[in-house]
Amino acid sequence: MKKIISTLTILLAVCSLSACISVSESNMESGKQIAIMSQQAIATCGQGNVDKVTTNSFSCKSQVAK
Repeated sequence: MKKIISTLTILLAVCSLSACISVSESNMESGKQIAIMSQQAIATCGQGNVDKVTTNSFSCKSQVAK
């Protein structure tokens, strides 16, 4: 069940990060790279703590101590 939820979370992140979907091969490859980086970002930053994901990098939200 956790794997299904994780997969759905990644797909949701990918969909929310892509402004336009095209059928060109380069955009499909970019989409695959975004999905890979999104999965890595969630694993590194934690769910809900990912700030930005690109095809070759990601950043976490800064944690400000209160």
